[in-house]
Amino acid sequence: MIEDDELDNIIGAEPSERERVKMHHEFMHKAASHPVRRQLIKKIGVFGATEGEIRETLDLDDAAFKYHTEFMINGDLMNLIEGKYSLTEKGIEILETI
Repeated sequence: MIEDDELDNIIGAEPSERERVKMHHEFMHKAASHPVRRQLIKKIGVFGATEGEIRETLDLDDAAFKYHTEFMINGDLMNLIEGKYSLTEKGIEILETI
C-alpha cells in the first residue's frame, strides 16, 4: 500500500481563503482590463443585450465573440438566457468600475 506524501496533499488541497480571494481578484482584473471585455460589459449593461445588438457595436469575428463571451460566462460574469446576455452580480461590479 502506497501512503500519501506531502506533495500529494499539496496537489489535492483546496486553496486557502487568501489564495481564493487572490485568484478572484486576478480574474476580475483580467476580465476588466481587456478592452473587448470592457466593451461587452458596457454594451450588455444592466438591461442585457442579444448577440445581434452586441455585434452592432463590436466588430468581432465569430471566434473572438465566442472566446470572450465564453470566458465571461465561465467566469460567472454574465449569463446567456433565451438568446439574451445579461450580467451577473460580478459582472455588474465590473460595470460599476468602468
